[in-house]
Amino acid sequence: MKGGRQRSILEKTLEHWTSIYLSNRFPNSALWWPAFGEDVLAELPRLATSGPGKTLALELKTTQVRGTDHVLEIDTHQLARDRNPPSGPPLPVYYVFPAPRWTGPLMSRPGTTPAAPAGSTAPPPAWWRRRAGAAWFADWLYVLSARSLAAALPTNWNDPHRRTARVFTLNSSHLLGRVPDWTSVFGRTLTRRPVAWTNFWKVVTRCGPNDGVRWRTLAGADGQSDRVLIIDGDRGQEWPISELLDQPARQDQPAQPSHADTVTGVDDSMEEGVDNGGNERLLLHIPESALK
Repeated sequence: MKGGRQRSILEKTLEHWTSIYLSNRFPNSALWWPAFGEDVLAELPRLATSGPGKTLALELKTTQVRGTDHVLEIDTHQLARDRNPPSGPPLPVYYVFPAPRWTGPLMSRPGTTPAAPAGSTAPPPAWWRRRAGAAWFADWLYVLSARSLAAALPTNWNDPHRRTARVFTLNSSHLLGRVPDWTSVFGRTLTRRPVAWTNFWKVVTRCGPNDGVRWRTLAGADGQSDRVLIIDGDRGQEWPISELLDQPARQDQPAQPSHADTVTGVDDSMEEGVDNGGNERLLLHIPESALK
């Protein structure tokens, strides 16, 4: 909570739940949770050496509660780095965010399923389990590649003076049968709609997603991982793992918003102290045996 605002659900909770899901779906995968300030460009190649398979990074973001609305804001500097790193190849970064079906923030203590307009309500611990039914977190969690997220923002989102950008404002009027009407949520034409969490992993294990950057570790004649095929759109390039590991390190310092921040969306008169969430990040390497 910051400046009187509360998150709809904590990123740390989403990190735990998504980690449990991925550990069960891909039991032989390698997971890594970088500490604050660690360089994704340095960590991803190290994870790619785990063996043949796919490597990607998840940026976990959450929405803020504004009355009966849920607002998603992102750090534009972070998105710019994820989309166009200062060195090395393009990064397989995907943003993960909730589309809340409740009103108010979810608290950390156990309770019952929230129902609008119940206000601040507590989620039961079983929400991370599929048997929770409609409350299961995977039924209201979505994914967009860094490329598609940038394309969904106004064209001036990366102006030098901007530190945050509003992605969308969501309320009950945008939920049609519990699936968001993304056209009305974003209020603009999308090049790619957010993908439901479980569907995203089906696409990943096949060949996609084709709107995002893909890293696939390949093995040489000796069976040892020696290169990574990096696909960006319809372009592919092989990078020797040794070259990827030799990229210069940099510190990722999330930007701190200020008075001058220009925020897109319905309400452009936002006060100082914008809290656009923490910096929860999960890196994943899926072994070749789990791919189709």
